[in-house]
Amino acid sequence: MSKRTAGRGVLLTGGSGYVGGLIAATLLIHEDVTIVAPVRKGIDRKRFLEPLRAEVRLAGSELTEEMDARIRLVDLPDSDHLGELDAIVAEMGVQEIVHCAGCLDYFNAGALEAVNVELTRRMVEHAQRWNVSRFVYISTAFSSGYLFRPIAEALHDAPGVDPTAYTRTKREAEEIVAGSGLPHLILRPAIIIGDSNDGHYSGKQYGLYQLWAGMERLLCREWHPEMHALAPRQAVQLVHQDAFQSVFLSAYRLLPSGSIVNIVSNPETLPDLRALWDLWLDSCLRPRATFYYDRMADIPLREINGKQRALLALASVNLQIASHPWRFDTTTMNWLRAQGMTFRDATRDSVALCQSVFVAESKLIQEFLAACSSSFADETTQIDVPTPPIAAIPTVAAVAV
Repeated sequence: MSKRTAGRGVLLTGGSGYVGGLIAATLLIHEDVTIVAPVRKGIDRKRFLEPLRAEVRLAGSELTEEMDARIRLVDLPDSDHLGELDAIVAEMGVQEIVHCAGCLDYFNAGALEAVNVELTRRMVEHAQRWNVSRFVYISTAFSSGYLFRPIAEALHDAPGVDPTAYTRTKREAEEIVAGSGLPHLILRPAIIIGDSNDGHYSGKQYGLYQLWAGMERLLCREWHPEMHALAPRQAVQLVHQDAFQSVFLSAYRLLPSGSIVNIVSNPETLPDLRALWDLWLDSCLRPRATFYYDRMADIPLREINGKQRALLALASVNLQIASHPWRFDTTTMNWLRAQGMTFRDATRDSVALCQSVFVAESKLIQEFLAACSSSFADETTQIDVPTPPIAAIPTVAAVAV
């Protein structure tokens, strides 16, 4: 398809990924734009459109021929050859860039640097050449690192210790975008989970889904009479995908250049980490006793079941992030709500809906339930393990020599 068939052109990076697909669906349904989507080799049109078609349908619409004609796929050049996009940018009248492409692999420092920092740097340089009217960057709510004060909707001048290289590289990318001189918008979503209406989720197993997938693989093969869990009563910052789409659209339409938005749910409605464990254990495992700890260091890892130890190791980074007392400035979110933006905050019940879909779609969990549910305890004893006090450092009396 070589002819431009709609209004202004938008270059969307990461469009074949989960968040990029959500944004593509939102733009197709609500905006008169042509989407130019650079994709890696091996991603053909059918593969690109399949999840997009599903998201459009679940949003109550259909991917029409007119919408299909507004999607232009092109090969993604490496970051040193983005000039290969010059012709398509000119042909399709690209006026804006929505930069979703990113690396989420916490432990691949090279890929995080190459994609989150260097690709963003190169994309900004070419956006300047192309004279785009706006550069929209999708970051993360946790780009501040661990802070114990409200996280402002501004660049992080004094970041805390980073949970991972991922948060550091996203923060560096924000600085590149903001320092480019381009009109820009930076969106910082918290952990995105399934749709608040029906619980469906088509992303990879990151965030909360990594924990659920780990439970599926490691715990749903035999019944565990005892469970040990890191579960402080700390609200976990989750955002439903439809809520993220609503913020994206409102911010895209209404916010001035230079805006930064923390996309987070109301902490008063969010489930805490203890509640998330309770939901899973009650529906899938039903042990006789559950031991809850406030700190990973308090769990006797050498003494507990090996599968549980492996789960805690697998999800340790995300559990530590979820355990931090994040607080966010939501001035812009509040303003967008006042303008009529619909935003459903995540709650215990809405997360339970997403979990129920995950459980129902898992063959392994269904087989486990059929085989082991007769062993489930009628009632689980919940034991809060106290955090040991920090031992005082003994003073040493001065000795005269």
